[in-house]
Amino acid sequence: MTPQRGKMRLLLMAPDDKGGILRASGILAVGASREVDTLRARMQQGPIPYSKVPIGMLSSRGGHIHVFVPPQSSDTELLQSFGEEWSKFAVFTTEELDRIGTELFDLWPTSNGGRVGRSIDIGCGSGRWTRYLSARHDHMDAVDPSMAIAKAAEVHADLGCVRWTQARAEDLPFPDHSFDMALCIGVLHHLLDPEVALREAQRVVRPGGSLYFYVYYALEQRGRLYKALFRSSDLFRRVVHRLPGPIKRLVCEVIAFAVYLPLVGLTRALKAIGTGLWARMPLAYYHDKTYRIMRNDALDRFGTPREER
Repeated sequence: MTPQRGKMRLLLMAPDDKGGILRASGILAVGASREVDTLRARMQQGPIPYSKVPIGMLSSRGGHIHVFVPPQSSDTELLQSFGEEWSKFAVFTTEELDRIGTELFDLWPTSNGGRVGRSIDIGCGSGRWTRYLSARHDHMDAVDPSMAIAKAAEVHADLGCVRWTQARAEDLPFPDHSFDMALCIGVLHHLLDPEVALREAQRVVRPGGSLYFYVYYALEQRGRLYKALFRSSDLFRRVVHRLPGPIKRLVCEVIAFAVYLPLVGLTRALKAIGTGLWARMPLAYYHDKTYRIMRNDALDRFGTPREER
């Protein structure tokens, strides 16, 4: 069996104007300097200019995408894996996004009616959370290092307030203090150097702005049996992710059907008869999720070359 995917830990952080990071469970407001106010006023006139020269351009039905990622690098396997995943699971229904988004963004700021001027979605993948949050923004920059960015731009071509860019979380092609908020949903725990990505996110957010992250937790409050199940599944992941792409995807489909679906069905049955035991079941998180979400997460869980907690 595979244990339930780790619950999320949401952390809101705001960079101060001295290069440090302030931490809290809510939004932090730090007075912006006159220089930053001037920059924000200029930004309202159009897209933020890139601070680097792109090395290429991608074309899709969603428009032109500036490229800042070289063809080969030390994490090429990781980028290829996620590019394949998000190209396969590129479209989600409004109901699916609403169901998960309500949980993911429960700490979203409520000031200004929940609206944020400009945000950057770092590691946007399929662009699903860019779409979910786009109506709350004047402008969003969605960046991802994989080729999934082209599919995201195509699927979400109707989002006029979004610009799509192929770039790394560790090397963002934007000036300092460009955004009111940086989002990084389910990305840091897959990176070779998450601290660099965190610092980059801090750099591009204005003083008084916010960083919104979702990372896997380390199962701190789980029992020994649960942790043992997770370690076993992680050993299996280390085998599965090395399989050729088509075989890897097939194995993950089998896992979704033969493991996720039966356990979630049992969880739903336990919940229906009114026992609290259902919440302690492996994969209980999926009790109200669609099979498509289970398939996507099975590939995300077992197909990735790297996952840290």
